[in-house]
Parts: sequence; structure tokens; C-alpha cells
Amino acid sequence: MDILILIGLLILGFLVNLIWEPGVKSANSLARAYLIWIVILVVAVWLFYFAGIKNAIILKILGQLIHYGGYLSNLLFGFLTGNMLFKLWLIDEMPNNGGLKKIVRTTLWGTSLAIGNSFIVATVGKSMNMTYMIGFFQQSGYATWFLYFIMSAEIIGGLGVLLHFKLRTGPLAAVGLMLIMVGAVYTHWHNSDPLSDSYAAAGEFINLSLILVLYYFEMRANPKPPVSTIYIV
Repeated sequence: MDILILIGLLILGFLVNLIWEPGVKSANSLARAYLIWIVILVVAVWLFYFAGIKNAIILKILGQLIHYGGYLSNLLFGFLTGNMLFKLWLIDEMPNNGGLKKIVRTTLWGTSLAIGNSFIVATVGKSMNMTYMIGFFQQSGYATWFLYFIMSAEIIGGLGVLLHFKLRTGPLAAVGLMLIMVGAVYTHWHNSDPLSDSYAAAGEFINLSLILVLYYFEMRANPKPPVSTIYIV
């Protein structure tokens, strides 16, 4: 059900652009709000899973914030993606696309933080439940070393997404993580696990596909200057 809600909210956010098209300034404000909201959710995730909080009320509040806050972030992301797409169609008519660059960059920051953190948290969670993970991999027909390989690849991929603005590793990291998610879905199918066991991997695959779209938007909003040609007569 969560995967359907994810898709539905993304589509709904995208379609809002058909009835309301904010200007660059308003869209940029929404992008900043999206980034701030992602930071809040990231902090909530780490507090919920790793801070050792025992108070049931606080844990319930954090759990609800993470669950329903994810819905809001998906809705905002769908809207911002649609807004950027429509503005990119008009990029040749825009005398200055500096505002668009800010929208793309801020949205990409938020999405990179959400995806990178998701894989790092998942890997830390695996490391805290190694007995179960080793048993699951062995039951699935995989060697123990393969578990360590997948965990290392997920950490590297998550860091690759987070460090995209510094190292430009985002697209390669995203593609690598998508392959791991395909493998995860195949493993659950091969094991005849309930379909719901694949929802997390499928959701991450969708998110990784969308961040690839953002990398494309980034390239379109920041075209490389033409290479000067020197003619020797």
C-alpha cells in the first residue's frame, strides 16, 4: 500500500502544476521548505532508531512524524519536479535562468540527503542485526561475503549520492543502487516472500529513478559553455 501512496502523491504533486504555476521566487521558497523538511525527517529517523530513546510517547511522535512526514515530502517533490520540468520547457525564452538553477540545486540537495541517508541508515540497521541478515542471505542461496559486499556497496552508493555536489558521483551511485534494488526485489520473488517485502526496495528504485531525472535537470539548467575553436591560418 505504501508504494501506491508514494506513486499517488508524486503524481498528485506533479498535477498541481496544471492548476497553479508559481513564479520562480515562490517555487524557490517551496524548494527551500522541502530541503528543511527533509533535514527534520533525517534528524527524526536517527533519533527514532539510534538515539536509544525509551519514552513511548516520544517514540510514537517520532514514528508518526517519519511516516506522515514522508507523505508530505513526496507531495512536495512531485510538485517541484513538475515545476522544474515546465520551466525547462521555457528555458530558451527565459532571459535569466538563475532562479531555475536555485530550484534545481535546492531540490537536488533535499533529495540527495533523503536518499543518501536512507541507504546509510538501512546499512547501519543491517550491521546491528547481522545474525538475522546472515541467515537471510544463506537461506536465499548467497554467501556471507556477498552480504558484506552489498552493505559496502550501499554505503558507498549512499555517500556517492550525498557527495554529488563535490565529486559529481550522483548518477553513477544512483544507477549502482538501482541495480541493488532490482536484486533485492528478485531475491524476495525467488524466495516466494510476501509482495510487501519488496515494497521498500521498489520505493527506493522509484526515488533513485527520480533523482536521475533531477541530475538531467541539473545538466539542462547548467549547460556547459561551448568550446572555443582556434583557427590557425
